[in-house]
Amino acid sequence: MRTLRTHRWMLLVGVYAFFGVTGPLLARYLEEIIARFGGGEVTITGTDPRPVDGIMQFVGNASQLGLLAVTVVAAGALAVDAHPEFSAFLRTKVTRARTLVLPRFVVATATAVIALWVGTACAWGLTVPLLGGLSAGKVLLGTLFGSLYLAFAVAVVAAMAGVLRSVAGTVFASLAVLLMLPLLAVVPAIARWVPSELLAAIGGLLEGEPITEYLPSAVVAALLTVALIAVAGRLVERREH
Repeated sequence: MRTLRTHRWMLLVGVYAFFGVTGPLLARYLEEIIARFGGGEVTITGTDPRPVDGIMQFVGNASQLGLLAVTVVAAGALAVDAHPEFSAFLRTKVTRARTLVLPRFVVATATAVIALWVGTACAWGLTVPLLGGLSAGKVLLGTLFGSLYLAFAVAVVAAMAGVLRSVAGTVFASLAVLLMLPLLAVVPAIARWVPSELLAAIGGLLEGEPITEYLPSAVVAALLTVALIAVAGRLVERREH
């Protein structure tokens, strides 16, 4: 109810919907846009845009600013000790402080996932008439992988909120972890196991990669999500003492 009342959900849905609309448009008309802003003196030549390019434009933009918006909204919900008076009030309403974490994680994750699906629907709906058809099964499967990554990202925020009290500190620490995580993918031996690989799963599947390429990172993301939520609950409860 707090998420709805404060309209925080509008930030997430708005960001993902915006990039869902602009992604296919940029993929289709990028050359014309650059030429127009270049005053007719700039000439861009390249291959014709493909249907997958509309989705990848959306994913590329949403995976940056969208992830930032998810982190900010999740930190606002999960940093239960950011305001001492409010924290004390919440702790009087539960028998164990750790029970404050799970419902907030579920709501933040659900909001982020709904926003992702709205953005994907917008991107898909515009890509088809502008660039061509896409495999429905691969789009849906890729979005499921992206949803799993968002759940993992919110779990990272929950763990950071258990360590740090402030919302700002939780946001910066979570972003540091999430932005450095893709660097692990440069090591070939562990690249398939890094959760951030799920961000590009939809594009890889549409390009013809098998689902098995993303199963290791999906398993790791799921296990880490459960572990991080357990750690977050323990940290919040320990702070009580």
